[in-house]
Amino acid sequence: MFMGEYFPILDEKGRVAIPVRLRKAFGENSIINKLIITHGYDKCIMAFREEDWKDFVEKKLVPLSQSLPKNRMIMRRLFGGAYECDLDKQGRMLIPGHLLDDAELKKDITIVGLYNRIEIWSTDIYRDHKPGSDAIEIFADDLGF
Repeated sequence: MFMGEYFPILDEKGRVAIPVRLRKAFGENSIINKLIITHGYDKCIMAFREEDWKDFVEKKLVPLSQSLPKNRMIMRRLFGGAYECDLDKQGRMLIPGHLLDDAELKKDITIVGLYNRIEIWSTDIYRDHKPGSDAIEIFADDLGF
């Protein structure tokens, strides 16, 4: 599974190196070499392994009724923004300009592993969305602690 926070640098060409721990998250010999990226929540980019993207689409998006405008809107946003990214030998992926602009990515970025997806954030924006030290206490009842 994906987990942890990482702080790589976005290069001048719009490439970011996906940390080795995230690339190896699914087994010692299973290095990820392709991710599907799209618009995320709260001004981030979401990145999925191909099989996780397919699962997300089939279980969460396809069942949405297309008669509702909000469902059509989310389909356009997620599919219209989706891009297949091959990782090079250094584990870098090129992020398309439309996603860089939408997420306001500059040089300093934060990558967060969230079980079946990765979020890529502008470090400045992530600071405003990162849970505080009291997050566990706030949600303890919901988590069954």
